[in-house]
Amino acid sequence: MIARPKRRRGLTTVAVLALLVVLGLIASTIVGLGATYHSRSRARARALQSEALADAGLDRAFARLAADPDYAGERWEIPAPLLGLPPAEGPAAVVTIAVESEGGTRAIRVQADHPVDPERRARSSRRVVLPEKP
Repeated sequence: MIARPKRRRGLTTVAVLALLVVLGLIASTIVGLGATYHSRSRARARALQSEALADAGLDRAFARLAADPDYAGERWEIPAPLLGLPPAEGPAAVVTIAVESEGGTRAIRVQADHPVDPERRARSSRRVVLPEKP
């Protein structure tokens, strides 16, 4: 009599399940990394926008001072459509400009917040001391 080998169907099922678990872990890790990179890139974009708004605030202050030497500053609220964002309630960014006198010199202080939401906010500041007039 010839002995027939026993079929091991259960062992194949276990191997396939183990492979699926490993593939699932790899896929979830890749998805998690993608979400992290996406979050970082959005935060970096907000930071770059905030820096550009702070520079724009300085330019705005220089222009206003050239037109009116008594300009003391302002709160500049920027709506979402001007930043290429969908319309929203309230401003998408706020730039605070203050012109301060310091012992005969003047200083411009600018703070830009984008977006206004404190949880996602990127804040940039600039300070420039103006030379004294001769």
